[in-house]
Amino acid sequence: MLTKFDEWTCHQTVQTFDQVGSTDRAWTEKLWCNVHDATGGLVLATGFGVYPNRNVQDGFACVNVENRRQHNLRVSRVLRPRIDEVAVGPLRYEVLEPFRRIRLTCGDNPRGIRFDLEFRGRFAPGEEEPQVGTAFGRTFVHTCRYAQVGRAQGWIEVEGRRVEVTEDRFYAQRDHSWGQRMGVGLPEQGVQFTDIAAFRGMLILWTTLQLPDRAFTLYYIEGADGRVQRLTGHVCPRLESGAPTVPITEVQHEFRYHPRSARMSGGRLVLAAADGGRWELELQERTTMYLRGGGYTGYRGYYHGLWMGPEWQDGETFEVSDERVANEVHGLDDTVVEVRCGGEVGYGIVENLILPPFPRYGFAESEGR
Repeated sequence: MLTKFDEWTCHQTVQTFDQVGSTDRAWTEKLWCNVHDATGGLVLATGFGVYPNRNVQDGFACVNVENRRQHNLRVSRVLRPRIDEVAVGPLRYEVLEPFRRIRLTCGDNPRGIRFDLEFRGRFAPGEEEPQVGTAFGRTFVHTCRYAQVGRAQGWIEVEGRRVEVTEDRFYAQRDHSWGQRMGVGLPEQGVQFTDIAAFRGMLILWTTLQLPDRAFTLYYIEGADGRVQRLTGHVCPRLESGAPTVPITEVQHEFRYHPRSARMSGGRLVLAAADGGRWELELQERTTMYLRGGGYTGYRGYYHGLWMGPEWQDGETFEVSDERVANEVHGLDDTVVEVRCGGEVGYGIVENLILPPFPRYGFAESEGR
């Protein structure tokens, strides 16, 4: 099937753009963006998934208000024939200027969330090393990703109130990934292992942080034995500088967690880079966005990429000021943090996931997540 993309001279397989080079049903292209103010009083996360081998496109939008309530919207549609637009239900994603301006919109919906935002890139994107994972002779992960940090402009409506979003007050980060990944559709049955639920004894850390003149992107995995299993990240200069990103070569960490929970409350990162740079970053939680509200790691029978019919919407409100609710919906979280480095102050997102056991931080077999 021809789409508008087939007019462009960027084909890499002997197929039209409505097909991908793999027949694996887990092949996915994902987009994610987070927008927040410096206090964490208003946080928005939105994202999209395209699953060519499932004929599904889905998306979500979640808005956290003052770390008290989180309003969630999840949507899904049949992918074809509208394969050449990122739009599902009231949500839409448009590239206005590559790596500089991305438009994200949400129209009327039963959850009362609306927005019209423009992500504005301030720092060069950090391109991760491809991630490849195999088990029992089968590749179960083969993805690549880039992340970019910037600011946001526009407006957000939630709980009947419109908030003007301006670049001087609202920080933003986004990523774009594609390839074969875990957590797509229902967990496989009748196989030796299914997906991330089978993994044990590790800390998974993904973060985007910004200071006034540099940003950091990082994907880091450490086993319970202290062995580094994955380290890919960059120190990213301002876009207008034209300077290259610098690889991060070493990570040291000391994290704090909420009582009786694996929810991160703060900590310290020390990052070393290939050019000899070294940064000691103090992190303090401002708000946590619970991405299970968007479907990450599954929520009440729903998983990303799951066929939900031609058009589908769902959602709810989490009362996250209740510690019991916060612990229940904790999983893959966007923790908004204030960052201090010497005399500089910045902000960003930390995704900190403990898969027990992880003795260093006191998590036994039955704790963490």
